Amino acid sequence: SFPRALTLAAISGLASYHETMESQMRSAAEAEKLAAKESIRKMGLSLKEEMLEWDLAMQSHDMTFNMLMPNFLRYSLIVLLFLVVENKLEELANVAEQTHPKSPTAPDPKRCVIKTYKRYFTEEVGISSLDWQTMDELNAIRNCIVHASGKVQGRPDETLLRNIANKHKGLSVSNTRQFSRIDLRPLYLEDDMLVIEPSYCSYIIDRVRRFFEQLCDALQLPDLITETDS
Repeated sequence: SFPRALTLAAISGLASYHETMESQMRSAAEAEKLAAKESIRKMGLSLKEEMLEWDLAMQSHDMTFNMLMPNFLRYSLIVLLFLVVENKLEELANVAEQTHPKSPTAPDPKRCVIKTYKRYFTEEVGISSLDWQTMDELNAIRNCIVHASGKVQGRPDETLLRNIANKHKGLSVSNTRQFSRIDLRPLYLEDDMLVIEPSYCSYIIDRVRRFFEQLCDALQLPDLITETDS
């Protein structure tokens, strides 16, 4: 069915976008490092002066490519992924309303989107096997990014966010206090920020894909290939 195909295509598109952007970021980081090295070489400095310039250049490089750009990329990916989740839950709720005669009118939530659709699909449509915990966790992370720029400390759901971070590989909360020497602490890293690694992005995209595959199966929405072959 087209709803199933379009839903899974949107998620696959985000996965491809993530892989492409991570690859380009790595290439840009390496190119920038080589450019900095060449620029310092042309200055005609003493060895000691070169080392000082290189240290300053690498601090700037690390701030850009180990904090700013990764945060921009991965935070934006989480927000985009959640937009897809919201949109596809709405579309599939409308499909359920049309194809399941006993289903009441699909909801149109302005707030508590995940909670509302969870109740609709579970209680009204009768689908009880979906992984809503993943959706709840994604929602919490997205809200922290959108409403607090990724700052965990002071959030009403701070404990939940820290538990989620402790639970998943590739997701953590920054803590420069773990460095025993102050001079070893990264200058660009603020404490109590969500730190998202590529592995978590791949993980959460895959979990969202599985969620919607199961939802489409429960709604009896076949693959287009299967539908055509039959």
